[in-house]
Amino acid sequence: MAARKIGGYLKLSVTSRYLGIPIEEVEKMVESGELPALKIDGEWRVPLDQLERWLDEEVPPEELKKLASHLKGVDPKKVEEVLKGPEEG
Repeated sequence: MAARKIGGYLKLSVTSRYLGIPIEEVEKMVESGELPALKIDGEWRVPLDQLERWLDEEVPPEELKKLASHLKGVDPKKVEEVLKGPEEG
């Protein structure tokens, strides 16, 4: 798939597969500035190094909820359970 990757930049379709979310959600995230990207020859590209740094950042629970909202078919209650972590007792 080298044709889909330009240097260290991923097309949105590749970014979608990399993140496991629909391309329409990746487009929304890029256009809102939520996901780092730039335009190359009129098309959005996501710098792989920035994407990996973005994924490695410490993300507060509010941002995780926002990111989870981009996943199709995810039960918001399950997201809450995961973010709460294991019950202490």
